[in-house]
Amino acid sequence: MARTELFSRSQPGGVFTIANWKDLPNDGWFVDSTTDTESAGYGRNPDAPFDTIDYAIGNAAQGDKIYVAPWHAENITTATAINCDVAGVTIEGVRMGNLMPTLTATAAAGALTVGAANVTIKNLKFLAGFATGVTQGIAIAAAGDGCTLEGLKFRDSTTNLEYLIHINVATTVEDLTIRDCSFIGLAGTMSASVLFAGTTVNTLIEVNYWDVDSSDSVVDHSAGAATGMLIRRNVIINQDTNTAKWCIELKSDVYGCVHDNRMGYNKVDAEMGVGAGCFWFENYASNTIAESGLLDPATAHAIP
Repeated sequence: MARTELFSRSQPGGVFTIANWKDLPNDGWFVDSTTDTESAGYGRNPDAPFDTIDYAIGNAAQGDKIYVAPWHAENITTATAINCDVAGVTIEGVRMGNLMPTLTATAAAGALTVGAANVTIKNLKFLAGFATGVTQGIAIAAAGDGCTLEGLKFRDSTTNLEYLIHINVATTVEDLTIRDCSFIGLAGTMSASVLFAGTTVNTLIEVNYWDVDSSDSVVDHSAGAATGMLIRRNVIINQDTNTAKWCIELKSDVYGCVHDNRMGYNKVDAEMGVGAGCFWFENYASNTIAESGLLDPATAHAIP
């Protein structure tokens, strides 16, 4: 009989499951804050879950997947309150319509840190809940190569309960993917939404939506060189009125491709994307509501 990807697995307590090896190459873990269980013998099935994500990470191994209940709610107060320090782990929120697991930063340092390689984080909502601003939502450390962030939501509670940076990327990170995320910010003191501290290799930023008030550039890769940068099919709106920066700012020696993005910013008669080392194809920008965008950067050359 031919083999398939499906297989059966017994769990402690006598529970049998049928799983697809492509989706779950190793063990599965469950997290639900409506319980109060952080002890051995729990976490293996949704009827007896752990109550925090970090505790589940501490029990996981490479290839494991952590499922987070759609009504899960967790406060984070330190930079390592949720520390993804196990390589190859997937943390996936289970969505029910608009209901999705929510992580609220209740201190300036409250963040999720990616400290190991090949971590995937999907379908979580990050909510800023500290009065003078939350320093960062997600910190990707230098060891966080191969990280994938997908389907995440970042939200401010009020203009002063806000994120100052949504995603902070350490220098030398390779193979980072930011896909299908939404970043909604209120008028406040936010600097950049996605900030790169230095060099990167093979970064992919695609199909995301920004509507923020960013005093610096929304996507800021101005501090170091990059190779293999691909930014495509994003919508980036910056409500900031200083008009001093860009929607996409890339250092002159960032090499890659930026295509089919839509940018809105109150930059009168100025381009909204910059990066002399990249190819730019079919990006449009507008500085006026209700008017169509123009090619950005402007065409200034002739193709023979």
